[in-house]
Amino acid sequence: MARKEFIGLSIETERIRLARIRTSKREIELLEVDTIHLPKPVLSQRQAEINQQDFSGDYDAIFDTETQGSSSSLDDLDDLDSIDFDDTSTSGAKTADEDFDMTKEPDNVAEENEQMLALHLAKYSSSKLKFGLHVPFGKTTFQFLKNVDPSKMKKKDRKEYFEEKLFPIYTREVLDEHYAWMKTGENDCLLAYSPNELELLNLVELAETFSKKKLMVIDRQPDEALWVGLVRANYQLDDDEITCLIALGEKSSRIMFMKGTEIMNVLPIISEGEEEDQILNTIFSKILFEIDKGEVPKINRILLVRSGKKSSKAMSYFQKQFDDIEVNYLVLNSEKVTYADEILNSPEYLQPYISAIGAAWAASGVNDKAFGDFSLLPEYVREKQRVLKIEWHGIAILILIALTPLFINNLYFEKANELSQLEQEVSSMQAQIDELTPIANMTQDLITDFQVINAENNRLIELAEYSQKWSEVMRILNEGVSDIPSIWLTTLRTSGDHINLTGISLTREQIPVLAQLFSDANINQVSETEIRGQPVYSFSLQANNFRQDIDRFLLELPEFDFDSEFDSGDIPLDFSANPDEEFQPGTPITVTAPADQLNEPQITGQSPDVTEQSTLDEAISEAVQPLQTSAIAETAQSDDASSSELQQNSQINSAPAAVAETQNSPNSPYGLTGSQSELLFGAYTIVLHSTPLGNRAQEEQSNLREQGFISTLWQATLDDGSETWRVGVGQFETVDDALAAIPDLPEPYRSNNFIIRIR
Repeated sequence: MARKEFIGLSIETERIRLARIRTSKREIELLEVDTIHLPKPVLSQRQAEINQQDFSGDYDAIFDTETQGSSSSLDDLDDLDSIDFDDTSTSGAKTADEDFDMTKEPDNVAEENEQMLALHLAKYSSSKLKFGLHVPFGKTTFQFLKNVDPSKMKKKDRKEYFEEKLFPIYTREVLDEHYAWMKTGENDCLLAYSPNELELLNLVELAETFSKKKLMVIDRQPDEALWVGLVRANYQLDDDEITCLIALGEKSSRIMFMKGTEIMNVLPIISEGEEEDQILNTIFSKILFEIDKGEVPKINRILLVRSGKKSSKAMSYFQKQFDDIEVNYLVLNSEKVTYADEILNSPEYLQPYISAIGAAWAASGVNDKAFGDFSLLPEYVREKQRVLKIEWHGIAILILIALTPLFINNLYFEKANELSQLEQEVSSMQAQIDELTPIANMTQDLITDFQVINAENNRLIELAEYSQKWSEVMRILNEGVSDIPSIWLTTLRTSGDHINLTGISLTREQIPVLAQLFSDANINQVSETEIRGQPVYSFSLQANNFRQDIDRFLLELPEFDFDSEFDSGDIPLDFSANPDEEFQPGTPITVTAPADQLNEPQITGQSPDVTEQSTLDEAISEAVQPLQTSAIAETAQSDDASSSELQQNSQINSAPAAVAETQNSPNSPYGLTGSQSELLFGAYTIVLHSTPLGNRAQEEQSNLREQGFISTLWQATLDDGSETWRVGVGQFETVDDALAAIPDLPEPYRSNNFIIRIR
């Protein structure tokens, strides 16, 4: 595989740091690092844009290079004062500000920064040089966005979201090339924004005009992203480890924290640098402050990622302050990076070149996942370099252009023949359309009539779905009330799927029996009153979701069985019901009405005398007659589709029904004990258990059978849609038969049961 070389550049006030690497497969070789001293300080972006308008004129006349050149040389001499000869490295390597090229004779007379850079790049033999650039640390602002995942947004929505976040802060137009983002954690985002720092990029573009080489900028990232990428690529990081990165500049400093491989926090830029004596104390206090706040629970490693004059002093200081934490320079892993010169193996010597090495590494694409997505390369640079790639295919494009007329001519004749055939087919098709148009119109009329009839038919089916609703309700009430003596109904109202009943009873015990006519009924109120000197009990009752007790009226269709759900074999189990929702009657019967709603204590005893009862029956019949009439009128208004049937069936039996004493024959399927018979739907049973667990229900049924009881087991659906398994004993024709059998049950079944119809 061919080896490729990449150059990383990082800029300082009056110098450029250069690092050149060579890649082969997944390996990196560090060839050299160098410092290019510039003849003048780097211009700001505004000044650079003015100078870029016309740089083909006389530079001596425009910039007065003779004067500036002399002052520049003096500035170079002034740089010697900044060298700290007393600060020596423990490893014996050169310090960061020592100019290892100062013994060479000056072989260039460049008077502009771009000329100096072009002269330095001329020594490389390759005709095309690939660069990775940096954005100086502190020139990029970082913002953590919580609970935001831009990868799930559309490109347009993501752009608008970032503009809304950045524009109110910086009050300037936000372009795509000004910001970059990276996902952190599962649903968070780190946004980097740097709109102005283009000096190094402009310098490289101007240098290309003075050079015979192609200078291609592959990548451009902030210093902070390059440091993080180098740490990821050269260190084995555990998920819970916290690494602190410290960078010392001439006039500013930066502190960052990483948790594992993710960026945890980027502290604001510190406006103190190596020129300040107290900078190390300031950094130490900043780290302690983050620990005290709880933002950083612990620190496992401290890495010095950039330093110059105070590299060795900073190392000693932090090792002393954090004696139980690993403190070291950011070093390159020898298994991933090889060196062309032994001097490059010194971490202290490489400190000023860390950003340049990271920029070259990021541009090479090796370990591209480690360096993330913080590329701030402008789009116009990418487009310019794409044009260079197209030139390789120029010959192929010319050949295709030459062959295009022949291809178009051949395609023209093919399409002309195809068009002629299509015109003939269109003429034939038009004749068929004219012939079939009357039939199509007739068919359309029939379809319209069919749609009208079908709509009417659907409406009739919808109206007939519950047309027998009130007939069925009245049948349940009439049949049930006929078995309950000395009870009268005065009003019947509906509210949605609920029925509200009020009435009068001679005894309190009869009221819960009436509630058993429905699967889910609540006794709202029972109060004692007098009619003609005879104490009676007025009550109000609500039947919840009465539709579960009636069958919908459906049209009889061929091969349709209304009882298919009971004969279908296995029933799918869904044990999601809550047994606490079932009403638990007591002895002899108890309904799930709140205890505090019963105004009077329950009265037990014998029924009143027959003569007194007959006289009282006549009085109550006269008292409730007008109430029955109003109840029928109110019920008729609640359902327009079944009003006529409701009026015909709303005459409630006002006379008390006699209790029929039934004796079961030996072969009768009804009774409390005996041999197990089939499950009789519609019969009454005494429920002892209600559980969502099918296995538990089967075990209870087996226990009851072993005790000689006729055990019943079926699945019921509650109001909330959940299903439960009910285990009962006995099957009875009437509620009175079931009440009479309760005293024969052993404890605790005798005092903990309720009666219900099997459905």
